[in-house]
Amino acid sequence: MVRSLLFAFALSAMVITCGISYAGDNDDRISPFPVQQGFAISPVKLNLAGKDPFKVGLGSYLVNALGDCSGCHSFPQYLEKGGPGSNPAAGDPYEGTITPPTQSVSGQLVANFNTSHYLAGGQCFGPYMARNLTPESNGRPEGLTEAEFIKVMRTGEDIHCEKEPADPICSLFEPGPPTFVLQVMPWPTYHSMTDADLKAIYAYLTAIPPATACNTVADGCPGFSGKAANSANYAFKATPDCPNGPNGPPPQ
Repeated sequence: MVRSLLFAFALSAMVITCGISYAGDNDDRISPFPVQQGFAISPVKLNLAGKDPFKVGLGSYLVNALGDCSGCHSFPQYLEKGGPGSNPAAGDPYEGTITPPTQSVSGQLVANFNTSHYLAGGQCFGPYMARNLTPESNGRPEGLTEAEFIKVMRTGEDIHCEKEPADPICSLFEPGPPTFVLQVMPWPTYHSMTDADLKAIYAYLTAIPPATACNTVADGCPGFSGKAANSANYAFKATPDCPNGPNGPPPQ
């Protein structure tokens, strides 16, 4: 009985503590709690209606702090200073300096995330193009249910293109033999994540705003598909949130 009461008290204290906001701390300090930190680092406004905030916050932490999903699925990931991103006063953190330091040891990352194309895909890896992970009209990322999403992450099966073969990205290249699985996407690593972690990632992806890719299937991948199949004849009209074009600077 005593142990049960102590456990209940500890659990209540943990829940209360996790609800504390660190947003106003000096130096915008990194929170010691994954859920709280997840909300602090999401570069886009989240829709929490009907969702479990704990799952969404944890999912953001896994996506943005551990998984670097944005590194492949946001293109470009960062914008220059003054660009219409999450923090126009910042820029691309890779262009920062050590002296004086651009980043702090205890504070949040100073970066201008490309929020217009956050997790919307479009980046090319040879003939393969990163998928759009933002919610479709049904509110599901890539149109996948939670169970389907977990299956994709565990087996590499391209369920999205099985369900929506008319999606142009599904015709970008021939899928090959029946044993074909998603390429480039590091699903073998995610295979070993817990059910709770994968469900949290899914919850976060359902909470982010829908977005379109900077680079489309029509633009294609350099040397392989679309207008970029013959890169020597390919040019792209740059926009503030696609400053260098979808496949690098246009030819001179």
